[in-house]
Amino acid sequence: MPTSPTRTPRQLTVRLGGAAGQVIEWYDFTIYGYFAVFLAPQFFPAHNEVAGLLATFVGLLSTFVTRPLGAVVVGHFADRLGRRRILAVTIFGASLSAAVIGVLPSASSIGVAASVLVVLCRLTQGIFTGGEVPAAGSLVLEHAPARRRAFSASWVQVGAAAGSVLALLVATLLSTVLPHDALAEWGWRIPFLVAAPLGAVGWFVRARLTETPEFAKLAEHGEVVRAPIVELVTNPRHLGRILRLLGVFLCGSFFAFYIFLTYVPTYLLGHAHLGERATFASALIAQCFMMCVIPPAGRLADRIGRRPVLFAAQILFVVLSVPVFLLMGLGTFGFVLLAQLVIVIPIGLHQAVQIPIMLELLPTRVRVSGGGLAFGIASALFGGTAPIFAVWLVGRTGTGTSVAIAVVVAALISMAATVATPETGRRELEA
Repeated sequence: MPTSPTRTPRQLTVRLGGAAGQVIEWYDFTIYGYFAVFLAPQFFPAHNEVAGLLATFVGLLSTFVTRPLGAVVVGHFADRLGRRRILAVTIFGASLSAAVIGVLPSASSIGVAASVLVVLCRLTQGIFTGGEVPAAGSLVLEHAPARRRAFSASWVQVGAAAGSVLALLVATLLSTVLPHDALAEWGWRIPFLVAAPLGAVGWFVRARLTETPEFAKLAEHGEVVRAPIVELVTNPRHLGRILRLLGVFLCGSFFAFYIFLTYVPTYLLGHAHLGERATFASALIAQCFMMCVIPPAGRLADRIGRRPVLFAAQILFVVLSVPVFLLMGLGTFGFVLLAQLVIVIPIGLHQAVQIPIMLELLPTRVRVSGGGLAFGIASALFGGTAPIFAVWLVGRTGTGTSVAIAVVVAALISMAATVATPETGRRELEA
């Protein structure tokens, strides 16, 4: 494995290839969340606004429902055939399923079939993206020098932030150049169609990648596992690791992430009455800031370990969540921007160590399958449900503070799971 500095063309290509799929995935998730208020009347018409938004976020949740299945399928082939091959397939499928939404007829044209088709697109994307993070993370992690693994893997999450930033740029541009009526009638289709050329660029980058040294060694020695998922579920040691990861992922990786980056724009538009342009602009600035937080946090995790960075993120969630929602409730651009800039710091810290701690706990022969299973289950349970839970909770209580308290509780649970999880930063990767 190379021990030279990581700023070589090979390492840069590997990081770009690993990040490419995340750009597509999070571009689509962000667009769906930010345009939920426009998608609701198009595909999920209901007797009131809350019911329509809930139905729309169920469409978002459907992607998470099939993530565990996608994790098993993608993980199987990534652990059997290699990381590079399957990643070219996942990016193509994810971008296509997102782009199709942009050409679907609305409920006014074909009735309930429109809702069904949207959900089918989301289910399909969940299958392709279910193993995307662990496969892309393994690709980068297994290529990286031992003392730079967290920093290198953090760039996969920078890809996620870049996808969200790109989505916000598109949303801000459209809300600036199109009147509200045009945006609601047909303008919302444009950002979904953009996913197609993005996927083509990502596929081109990934086609130039080479297989990882760690997997190549397994293949050379004939040690590739024939049924990775079977080994996972029959090995108590692996199952224990996956359970700990579910607890670690609860807050910053999923619940808080989807509350603050997917639900909050809907909250600002519907409850804080901030306005579309200001909402998109504040989120765009905050996402750009988060992109700047993730790589230094990854480098810090290489120096002091993964667990201290996780603890810092969880403590910040406990301390900041309620004040952040109170600031956003004031409904002025300055306060909303300040609140979002503050809360993306713990999100960025959590994102920086999510991939290393997930994948370093697992051996190479089942790394993608095990990481995908933990990631898929956690995202389905804690991520996809978060916006729906938030809409319901604010509808019942009338205040965003109740959502902030839920984030605090999630952070405390993640703290307990982190205590039970061993430090992985100084370990050699297990075969």
